Amino acid sequence: MSRWKAAGLHLLISFFVVGLVASYILYFWYPPALLHMAKADRLLMLIGGIDLIVGPLLTLIVYKSGKPRLKMDLAIIGLMQAFFLGYGMQTVWHSRPVFLVAVPDRFELVFANEISDEKLAKAKLEKFGHFSFTKPTLVGAIMPTDLKAKDKVLDSALTGKGDLQTMPEYYVEYKDVVNGLLKRGRPLKADQATTKQVQDKLVAAAKSYGRDPDDLVYFTLASSRRFAVILVNKNGGEIIGPVNVDP
Repeated sequence: MSRWKAAGLHLLISFFVVGLVASYILYFWYPPALLHMAKADRLLMLIGGIDLIVGPLLTLIVYKSGKPRLKMDLAIIGLMQAFFLGYGMQTVWHSRPVFLVAVPDRFELVFANEISDEKLAKAKLEKFGHFSFTKPTLVGAIMPTDLKAKDKVLDSALTGKGDLQTMPEYYVEYKDVVNGLLKRGRPLKADQATTKQVQDKLVAAAKSYGRDPDDLVYFTLASSRRFAVILVNKNGGEIIGPVNVDP
């Protein structure tokens, strides 16, 4: 086998492995509409670029049929690729979205590195005391009525330690907040808060999700990274999906 064929085969294998990893990440954590908002697009490109370029390129350089210790050289290259991919996946894992939190007038996308184990342990509902391995868990969050507890939340937000959405102790079932939330939903039409350009994007997104735009409302989808919007069925509060409205 020539070095070009060996490098090509290595590239195909790398495409397959990186493709599987990227498919999982895109399906569960970062659908295309969230990639830009969550600043995950560059990270995925970096991970994919390193693994797709470094491995096959090194194979092209070192491969020579009949060369002594060729298997050892290829094994070392494979281990290097695995290390880079593992390091990249660890970074993605620790910064993946874990909770989609409905607060009074918007949704907040919360990432794993924003909630400590100590905060998770305070969750009143057991199922909110751990992170999902797949899609972010949909929850509601209610500000405490106790003045001391409320001051604690506000102080945490003002000092950069995390707002209500990063505190699982105040998480409730989504169904417990959805009725109040829907009263603040905005229709998919141009108004003082929405330009015609944004309206067109929202309508097009609704249709791409297979929904009638008149049946939906939208909310701001905020995060510590960027902003987007999210479409919600105005009858019942079903989450339809995110929309990237940036130019």
